[in-house]
Order: sequence, then C-alpha cells, then structure tokens
Amino acid sequence: MKKFLIVLMLCIIAVSFVYAGGSGEKATAGAAEDWKPSRPITIMNHVAAGGAMDLYSRKWVELAAKYTDATFVVDNNSGASGLTAGEWVLNQDADGYTIFALAPTYIDAVIQSELDCSEYVDGFEYVYNLMADPYCVLVPTNSQFNTFQDLIEWSKQGNVITLSEPNYGAKYIDAVQVFGSIKGVSYKAISYESAKKNFAALLGGQTVASVGNPGDTKKYDVRALVIGNPTKVPGLEDIPNYKELGYSEELDNISMWRGYAVRKGSPKGMVTWFQGICDKVAADRLYDILSKCLKRCFTVENTNMKKHFEYLLKEQQETQE
Repeated sequence: MKKFLIVLMLCIIAVSFVYAGGSGEKATAGAAEDWKPSRPITIMNHVAAGGAMDLYSRKWVELAAKYTDATFVVDNNSGASGLTAGEWVLNQDADGYTIFALAPTYIDAVIQSELDCSEYVDGFEYVYNLMADPYCVLVPTNSQFNTFQDLIEWSKQGNVITLSEPNYGAKYIDAVQVFGSIKGVSYKAISYESAKKNFAALLGGQTVASVGNPGDTKKYDVRALVIGNPTKVPGLEDIPNYKELGYSEELDNISMWRGYAVRKGSPKGMVTWFQGICDKVAADRLYDILSKCLKRCFTVENTNMKKHFEYLLKEQQETQE
C-alpha cells in the first residue's frame, strides 16, 4: 500500500510540474504583478558546492540579474541524496522566499527510504525544469560488447551484468527499469559515491557496464551502447535508442532532470513571477552555452520528465499486480 501511495505522489508530480518553455498551467499575469520580493530569496541546492546543480543555480542567478532586481542567495545542504536539503526547505515558511533545487536523486531517496510522500513529495510545488539529460548504458571502448544486444545475449547465456552507477539515483531509474524489464537478463547494480570512482571501477574491470549520460563519452574512455532519448543526441547519432532496438519506447523517456520547486502553498504570484524570470534566463544565449559546457551537457526535451514519472507509475503498478 505504501508503494502505491508513493507511485500516486509521483504521478502528481508528473502532472503538476511546469516545464521550461511555457507548458503547463501558470497563475495569472495579474497575480505576478501583485507579488514582489522584499528580501533575498534562498535557492537551496541538494548537492555540495561545485556539483552540477550548484553550478547551474549560481550561473542562473548571474543571468537572472539581467532581468530582475531581486536578490537570490545560493546555498548548499548536501547529504542523504537530497533528503537533507528537502527536509530543510519543508521546514521553512511557504512564503516564496525559499526555492529547492533538486534532481531525481531526491525522489529516489524518498522511495528508497519509504518516507511519507504526502509530506516529502506532495509537500512541494514543482515550478520549473531547467534541463534533462538522457541516461545511457556505457562500456569501455575496448569492451567485447559491440552492441547493446551483445550485452543482453551474453546475460541470457547465464552471465550476470555487473552495472556500476554514480550514486545519484540511477539504480532505481535505469538498472531496475531497463534491465529489469528484459526477460532472461540478470544484473547487479553497484553504486559508487562519485562519477570518478564509478568509471574507475568500470575501466578497471570491476563491472562490465555502467549507467551514465552522453557527456561521459567525452570525459572517459567509454562508449555508449544505447541512449534512452526519443531523438538523436548530437555527436552520437549512430547510437540507437531503445525503440530502435525493439524495446519499449517508454525507456527513451527516462532522464536525469534538474529543476526548481517551492513549498506547497507558496504565493501563486511568486510562482508566476519566478517562472517568468526562468523563461527569460532559459532563452538567454549564455545559458544555452552553459548547458552545453557543463559535464551533463546535452539538453533534451523537457517533456521527458513527465514521461519519466508516467513510466514510474506504470512500472510500479505492474509490480503491485
């Protein structure tokens, strides 16, 4: 029953998140005009200083200064895969002066810890998706597996796929949903506390494959076997997606997103005002350049996040049956 409630809350997120580009419902323009900040607004990151979300938030604040006189203060409260920051934000007033900068890591941590989703998930209003980065299955460039199907057939012969993963929620998102959905495949997901240690394990032969993102093919001596994205990723056009390989196209809509949320009950005027600034920053040429330069550098369709949660819902419902 608890898992069903978790899934229900995830579905609520899917339909309530307002995506970059203006889709989704927003409060009226009049409401935004009625709300103006009178003191600094804190953006609380779920990662330590220097993490991807931290870099995005700090650059976002720099660019936002071109479009508003409001003061934003970026802070960090890392730990417990985002739960530490999430709990801190939930303990603040729902007055619009605290913004939660989060990623799927937080949602995964709530699920794995079996926390009350009515508080930890539905306690937020998810107001803006900054970007999304597709997941892919990676192997060393000298791997015996030339294709994704080679890896699958190898496992069906009685071998276990040891899958390394940076500790940002990939196990729940990728290992379970991808390899767990293919009959006859055995896998074991092994988490590492950082991307550096993750790929050291892969390249050192401790695992045969890894969960990652397209940008990792430029940082490490690895290549992608499959990329879960509806469209081709620039520079990796020869890598197939799951639909092309005959698997469910829903697997092509699982992504590593990053976005902003506020406590449920925050002023509607604040939400609309903030979304308006986000729209302007997202359209800024310098922000586009930033998105392409950071280590998670391939921006994909924002609708992927909604589809990701819809897939979680379906997968968990089937588990309950």
